[in-house]
Parts: sequence; structure tokens; C-alpha cells
Amino acid sequence: MEKVIPIFPLKLVVFPRSSYPLHIFEERYKKLINKCLKDKTGFGIVAKTKHGIEEIGVYVEITKVLEKFENGEMDIVVTGRERFKRHNLKLHDDGYHIAEVEPYEDINSQFNIKLLQRLQKNFNRVLDKAEYSLDHEFWNHFEMTPLKSYKVAEKSGLTLEQQQKLLSIREENSRLKYLIRHFDKLIDAMDENEALRAIVYGDGYLN
Repeated sequence: MEKVIPIFPLKLVVFPRSSYPLHIFEERYKKLINKCLKDKTGFGIVAKTKHGIEEIGVYVEITKVLEKFENGEMDIVVTGRERFKRHNLKLHDDGYHIAEVEPYEDINSQFNIKLLQRLQKNFNRVLDKAEYSLDHEFWNHFEMTPLKSYKVAEKSGLTLEQQQKLLSIREENSRLKYLIRHFDKLIDAMDENEALRAIVYGDGYLN
């Protein structure tokens, strides 16, 4: 990751190692994506929340171009690589934002196995209540990733602000605890509100 990178503000949080499909249609972002494809570089996705454009984002790389259209629009898949903290947001001559960035790493990425087991138990209870089964690809990725919290968060029904909060936490144990508390509340709410079921399997991340 360079010290200055393009920034793509979206109402979206992409977690490290998560993959997400994007449809690119604005002219400035067509230029951005074409430049990244040409130079084989990535860009930063930063969430646009009620607080504005957040400071903590994720550097992503384009891992697949699904389709290119005659008008220059395209469908792509991006995958999160590492978190960053942005400074000095500016406009590039091509219309998109750029910013100075610095790595935003965990203070402690070790986790308590009992916390992870409790989270998995709650997660499975939510999936059962939602009558939703995740495929083998999701669970294979879950087993391989060193940061389990982010993989679970993809299918957790978190709001955009909650996703941003989780992204900003710099300890894996603290993220596990955050998700455990979230699932405790979600399990109770799902008994009363069928609409919440749709949230869990509507997050949009690719397995």
C-alpha cells in the first residue's frame, strides 16, 4: 500500500479478506478503476456514515472483472487487504478523492478460544433462527482466516455504523466480545421481528 492512495467513499464497509461486488458507473470512478487495472494497484474504500466520511478504511484490490459494458460501466469484485487511517482528503484531477494513509494494525490479534466458541455458538443460533445455511466456501474461508471476527461479521446483520465500529477495534478479543453482545440482542429480537431475518442473509459479501 502506497502512502497516498485513491479513496472511494461508499455506504459500505469491506473487511480485511472479505470480497464484495461493485458496479462502477460514475465517470470519475470508471477512470479510477481503469487506472488501477492498468497499474495493477488497489484503492481505499471508506464508509460514508451519518458522521461523514470515516477515517478508518480498508485497502482493496480488484480480484475479478465480471463484466464490462459498452458505456464504460463495469461489474467488479474487490477483496479487502489491510486497514488504514486516512489523512488530508483531497480531490484528484480526475474527480475522485485521494488521501495520505498510514497502516492501522491490531494492537493484539491473539484471541481467547472460549470467546470464539461462544461466538460460534451464538452465530449458529442466529443462522438457525433465520433458517439460513452458509455453504462450504464460507466455512472454509472461516477456518483459514486468522481474524475470525471479520468473517462472522459479514453475515451478522450489523448496521453500517456497527460495521465501522468493528472495523476500528484493534484487538481480536474485543471484536469477538462486540459480536457476542450483538448476537445476544439479535437472537432475542429475531423472536419478535421476522424482518430481522432478512438482514442476516442480505449483507452482500461474497462467501
